[in-house]
Amino acid sequence: MFTNGRIVLRNFTSTGRRSRATRLVIGAAAVSLVAAACGTEDTDSDEQEAAGQEQPPATETEDDPGAAGALLTHVSEHSFDETVEGLQEATSEAGMMVLGDINQAGALEATGLDLDGAHSFFIGNPEAGQNFFEATPGIGAVIPVRVHVWADDGGTTHVSYFDPAPLFTAVDDDLAEGGQMMSDIASDIAGAVE
Repeated sequence: MFTNGRIVLRNFTSTGRRSRATRLVIGAAAVSLVAAACGTEDTDSDEQEAAGQEQPPATETEDDPGAAGALLTHVSEHSFDETVEGLQEATSEAGMMVLGDINQAGALEATGLDLDGAHSFFIGNPEAGQNFFEATPGIGAVIPVRVHVWADDGGTTHVSYFDPAPLFTAVDDDLAEGGQMMSDIASDIAGAVE
């Protein structure tokens, strides 16, 4: 629940609700699915076309950026490893936690691609997230927030993420306030590693 711009955390008994262990297993499975999908081709549209199904219309227009939101990038003055460490510290200091991560550079080594660094972190707070999921389970398409640390060809490290605010609103207009709060937290975390 939201009160005066802050999330009010509530404790519930397990009566009628999934146990914490079950929620953690479900969350871990979701992160695993995201990890498994990393680097795979999107075949849904090809399969829909082959089956003669109509594809859903895009939600983005020139006048309204829609759910895509903005890709926000901060340039770090530190090395890739120092930036990753700083991101993890800033996440903890913001009252959040790293709920999962994907070392994309490591995974892509098997293809012969040698990147200076590419690592995504899934950042959230399960207690706060509970409020969003109670409002609408569809918010799982947006949270936890994915923050990507990457190095360009010149060795400069960047921290990028999609602004959560428009993504929250795309899921449910009533979550606009929570989306803005998550946007502010993500900005603080990414800004702390500059």
